[in-house]
Amino acid sequence: MEEKIKNRIKIEIAGTPFTVLSVEGEEYTKAVAERLNREIETVRRAAPGLSLTSAVMLAALNLCDGMTKAEEDSDRLRGQVKEYLNDAARYRSEYDAAVKENEKLKKDMETYRKRLGEKGKTQEPAPVSPAVKTVRKSNSKEAEDEENISFFGASNKK
Repeated sequence: MEEKIKNRIKIEIAGTPFTVLSVEGEEYTKAVAERLNREIETVRRAAPGLSLTSAVMLAALNLCDGMTKAEEDSDRLRGQVKEYLNDAARYRSEYDAAVKENEKLKKDMETYRKRLGEKGKTQEPAPVSPAVKTVRKSNSKEAEDEENISFFGASNKK
């Protein structure tokens, strides 16, 4: 659907008055005209011998160059965002699959526990004693890299 022109705005570009019809507001349109005036003035300061027409053409060329580069950056960023969204969708899918697998494993584990319980073979994990395995490094020069390992409190020290 085409936007209807609703604003009649008076601006001045390089000393020449214009009345423009725009769908944009007056503040925005005047800001754009001021930007063009600044660009024309920059070109005129850089090359004082240029005619006004040449300065306007070079200003337009500079602005189009900036716009083209901005569009290329925008396209590149759009592509990156699309890749990020695809990655996010893939990671979400992998996460969902992992959650489903986890739920299935929990159900399987519960089923196996019930089967073991029905056979009277409930099995709980045995507690691990802190004295089961102790590893210490020796500080002596002869046994610098040797490990002293003791099992159930018995020592193998030399």
